[in-house]
Amino acid sequence: MQDTTRQKLLAAAKKQFAEKGFYGASIAQVAGEVGLTKQALLYHFKRKEDLYAEVLEEISQRLLRLVRATVSSSDEPERQFEDIFLGLYAFSREYPLDTHILVRELLDNKSRLETVKELYLLPFLTEIVAVVPRMNGFEQVQPPAAFCMVYQIIGGIEYFVISTPSLKRMYGAETYESYRDNFPIELRNQIRRLIESYQA
Repeated sequence: MQDTTRQKLLAAAKKQFAEKGFYGASIAQVAGEVGLTKQALLYHFKRKEDLYAEVLEEISQRLLRLVRATVSSSDEPERQFEDIFLGLYAFSREYPLDTHILVRELLDNKSRLETVKELYLLPFLTEIVAVVPRMNGFEQVQPPAAFCMVYQIIGGIEYFVISTPSLKRMYGAETYESYRDNFPIELRNQIRRLIESYQA
């Protein structure tokens, strides 16, 4: 029973954090969504920071599993690199709340950075960046350049996914759907052009 309540609280919290960010989310509203009092929530999570940390950890672990499964599925680093980002795009579409939370974390965490105990997204980023120098032609690419390559691609994916409501409104649902369907194709093309530019 406790595990079920905890999972319900985490699901409600994810929605609140995605919509309002860490500072805008209210633990009273999270508790209310699952029919509990604020005091009952505090039995499971002592502070809002603890609740948020568990939500972030769950997201980061899911992302880390995605990267590790992709890396282990192929011996070719170029294929790994490409498939990681295509998998990340699929992940972002399947878990849009997670994507919103990740973007909000980057925007909202300035005041919290000095006090947080763990930077949950660091292992995920580190493992993707580690693929870069293993690719043919990328052996001399320095870590700052490798990081920027990775971060720019991730940024493009997340920006597109969180823009879904705005893009639908601007262009209409039918046009948006054509953009959505073409996004992974162009993402793959972009990654292949990047790889080819270093291997030429």
